Amino acid sequence: MATILVIDENPVERRVMRMTLEIDGHRVVEAAEETDALELIRSYAFDIVMMPMGARRLGGYDLMAQTRAMGDRESTQFITVLDAADEKGPVEAFMNGASDLLIRPFGAPEMRDVVSRAMTPTETDLRDRLVGIQLEAYEMAVRLQEQARAEK
Repeated sequence: MATILVIDENPVERRVMRMTLEIDGHRVVEAAEETDALELIRSYAFDIVMMPMGARRLGGYDLMAQTRAMGDRESTQFITVLDAADEKGPVEAFMNGASDLLIRPFGAPEMRDVVSRAMTPTETDLRDRLVGIQLEAYEMAVRLQEQARAEK
């Protein structure tokens, strides 16, 4: 089973996520904000970090970068929690190092699925390759749009 850090400023959401994951046998720690989470990550090796993103969470991407910069935390998987209205969130999350994401509203089955994927290395490798292909396609589309604008 996995050791999971759940970050969310809403204590009710943190508790529901923790309880769901603990029922499945995972060890779960909670943090209300990224600064507390970073201290926990420095002290303990987590398999998975689940955290919300969006306008109210400006430090999440910094947390991912700082964790990746730690020499012994490269294998930590980040699962970002996004609001359904966040159109740019999925691309930004993957570009900043997320391994998977959850879109609100979600339930226990979706949470279990992303944790299972994060704990299965072959799926993670395949997903990383697919994300890389998607990001390359996205970057190419942006370049082509910029070129078209410049030619006008």
